[in-house]
Amino acid sequence: SNHMAVRRIYHQGDDQFAVASMKKYFEKKQEMDKLLDKLISPYITNKKLKILNAGCGIGHSLYFLNKLSPESVFLGVDQTSVYIKEAKRLFGQMSNVSFVVGDVEDLSAKYPKTFDVAISRAVISWLPYYEDFVKALMDTTKKHIFISSLFYDGDIDFITKVKSFKGASGKEDLSIERYSNVYSLPHFTSFVMGFGAKNIQ
Repeated sequence: SNHMAVRRIYHQGDDQFAVASMKKYFEKKQEMDKLLDKLISPYITNKKLKILNAGCGIGHSLYFLNKLSPESVFLGVDQTSVYIKEAKRLFGQMSNVSFVVGDVEDLSAKYPKTFDVAISRAVISWLPYYEDFVKALMDTTKKHIFISSLFYDGDIDFITKVKSFKGASGKEDLSIERYSNVYSLPHFTSFVMGFGAKNIQ
């Protein structure tokens, strides 16, 4: 699909460097992960739930969430196969955590209202736009969705296309192109409420 093709451009040639960078998140919990733990812990601690991590990377968020809710079943989904391969290697011993290569926008057909909780950490700002992705989360989740992104309190979306002439590893790659968007929080709120969200915090 078109959204998948756009996102894949960024990953070409830089996957191994990205995996190495993500591994650091296991060693030292980032501030965003600390905040996520604080926000989500009342909803999942010591409960038996089905939890989706949309755009999971190599799964570091699930590593911490599994400690809060070891009786839960977790599914991590990412469209980058190198990340999922590494996640499976890292989590090989955990029977309650699984990972699949896939596009979040395509999950609702296979998992309609399946998950109690869904999380998406720092994903939607890197997409061309969030609507299909967020709608898929709402279609697959019964109770609570936690999304981190860059938001602005006004009525303007800032859609920024970033073109790098070198990848994160320093290698020359003229094809690297991604987004770094800041979304209007009022518009985002209106969008999710229009699809049935009961409360936005």
